[in-house]
Amino acid sequence: KKKEKGLTSREVKGTVKFGGGSLMVWGCIWWNGYVAILEGGLLQSMEDSGIPADEVIFQQDNDPKHASRRAQ
Repeated sequence: KKKEKGLTSREVKGTVKFGGGSLMVWGCIWWNGYVAILEGGLLQSMEDSGIPADEVIFQQDNDPKHASRRAQ
């Protein structure tokens, strides 16, 4: 967008401050992303946050990416 042109109502959306609404976010992750989180990030994030790994019970549901042979 050129600097000379201002923003139109199509490009700007209003916001509501201090309540009055909700936000839902949908996400998707494949088995390889799930495995990468477990291998590379989960324990490090817990350590960085001061959460002792021996005091955590890791639970997951039967989602296909959790139950795949690669994730086991």
